Amino acid sequence: MDNHPALYARAAVLGALLGLLGACGGDLAATDVPGDGDLDLPGEGVGDVPGDDIARGEDGSPADDVTLSDGEAGPEGDGGPCGDTECSNCIDDDGDTLIDGFDPHCTGSLDDDEASFATDIPGDNRDATWQDCFFDGNSGGGDDGCRFHTCCMLGSYCPPDLADHFDPATDCEVSAECIDYCRPATSPGCDCFGCCQIWVGGTLHTVLATPECTDELIDDPTICFPCTQTEDCGDPCVPALCELCPGMTVDDLPPECDDTTPTCPEGMTPCAGTPDCPTGYYCSVGCCVEDIMIT
Repeated sequence: MDNHPALYARAAVLGALLGLLGACGGDLAATDVPGDGDLDLPGEGVGDVPGDDIARGEDGSPADDVTLSDGEAGPEGDGGPCGDTECSNCIDDDGDTLIDGFDPHCTGSLDDDEASFATDIPGDNRDATWQDCFFDGNSGGGDDGCRFHTCCMLGSYCPPDLADHFDPATDCEVSAECIDYCRPATSPGCDCFGCCQIWVGGTLHTVLATPECTDELIDDPTICFPCTQTEDCGDPCVPALCELCPGMTVDDLPPECDDTTPTCPEGMTPCAGTPDCPTGYYCSVGCCVEDIMIT
């Protein structure tokens, strides 16, 4: 007797979703033909979250006197004025009270879609089988050395058409080139391939974000697919250290953080907006990460 009907149902739903997206350009053939790209589930970010508590001016930009932490020292910001894309214009384009890098739909300065998990960057589609750097705004590992099998993240939730040609001994290796390229651009709480720790209502969920995955459905594994982060390439968020994670506000931090402002992981410079970061960096969830998004 089959004791895992729910598991197979979840795999079937994911397989159907991947198949539907494959009709729009994803590589879904269950073959051993090498492929590269980001996961063919439209989107480049993490789930909807409540508003941040950053004080801002009338144009949505951070107030002059705002600081987020005394965290790791870094170069003084020279990011300059607001940009032209939805994820750099200092405006709450989608009306969710989250602006630019504090909106988890945004992955970098060239991301021009603050309302969904797409980036609106030409050529930024994703491959169902092989993942490259989640944060560079393109598909393919030719520029970053990243080639990571989807089943490495989805585990038992990986659909059979992908699992049949999956070898964890070789397909879950992360190259040194990938780590050097992608880890500095990875938002706190995420790994290099887009598996992110999302906080909803004070509860942690580690999932892949899809357009269908919302706060209301975050507990439904057939919609918000549970994933396992790779320890080799990523930047886990630690609320106990007063680090602000995707989906969190300062009110979600532990009580011992009440008398301090959110900090950043070691080596990252805190920021209230991209103008607080040096050139070439992007303010994501209150921390300066390298902005490697390319068209």
